Amino acid sequence: MSTLKEMAASLNLSVMAISKALRDAPDISASTKARVQAEARRRHYIPNRAAQNLRSRRSGLVGVVVPHINHTYYSHLVWGVERQAESSGLQVLLAHSLDRAENEMREVQKLIARQVEALLLVPAVRWQHRLATLELLRSSRIPTVLLDAYPAGAENFPHVSWVVCDDHRGSQIATEHLLQLGHREILFLAGPNGSSSSAGRFSGYQRALSEAGVAYTDTRVYLAGKDIDSGQKAMAQALSEKAPFTAVVAHNDSVAIGAVDTLLQQGFRIPEDVSVVGFGDGILAANFRVPLTTVRVPQVEMGEMALRLALDLQKGETVQPRQLPVEIIIRSSTAKHPA
Repeated sequence: MSTLKEMAASLNLSVMAISKALRDAPDISASTKARVQAEARRRHYIPNRAAQNLRSRRSGLVGVVVPHINHTYYSHLVWGVERQAESSGLQVLLAHSLDRAENEMREVQKLIARQVEALLLVPAVRWQHRLATLELLRSSRIPTVLLDAYPAGAENFPHVSWVVCDDHRGSQIATEHLLQLGHREILFLAGPNGSSSSAGRFSGYQRALSEAGVAYTDTRVYLAGKDIDSGQKAMAQALSEKAPFTAVVAHNDSVAIGAVDTLLQQGFRIPEDVSVVGFGDGILAANFRVPLTTVRVPQVEMGEMALRLALDLQKGETVQPRQLPVEIIIRSSTAKHPA
């Protein structure tokens, strides 16, 4: 691999001039920069990132912790982060929490040891341990942005912000869609307790019922979680308790898919007997055996926005949390109330 010294000898320039030309320094002429860049391309020159970071006293790294990278929703978030990181000259270090607080803490500690300049975090489900991670990040003073959800009390931590979608509005329009189709007995499969996204989606469901004059009842609310398995179990519980319903609003697409699986196994037709709405609009929603009506979340944009906020925090700027808009995408899993 070519070195700066070899390129300098070839072009009859100093090593310093070569280095400045490659960094697009203002005190190097455009013609010299063009010569150097052409020579670098000819030699397939690759900059030594570690040496550059040592000189600038920056790592050039941003850490990202998600529950599961093989979940399309989170992979789209990471894609957004990577797109923004590339345009900002940063590299992404990716870690998985497997939705467990103890894993999350361990991965965050590893990323701090790697001297990341910013940290982006999709919080794990076990919220009773959530503040421990934020306390660790407080002491490190690393700019941190939470994605998709945030814990109560996050606003009390400096160098912390978040980017979420409009969970309340999303669940409200999902429920309104079913109400407009004539459904009145609508189950709600809730997300994990303590999550801001769970609270927002539950309140949106309640508001839609209230505005339509439909009485809310706890007997149509079942605690699920965030994955397909929890959707299957919540739906099985609803069926075993013989709760009357003709429609379902689920916390996310995975829970909705789990619910549909259970319903189909029990002989229900989707949407002729039961209509189902998800939340997220990942790849699975459109390609499931019953294409899923769902609330679309701008996942890639959320990842991009999160890194931009983190970089603003790094500059010492005051950063307000962001809430991104959502929309309903109507597919084959919903239909008019069965007469």
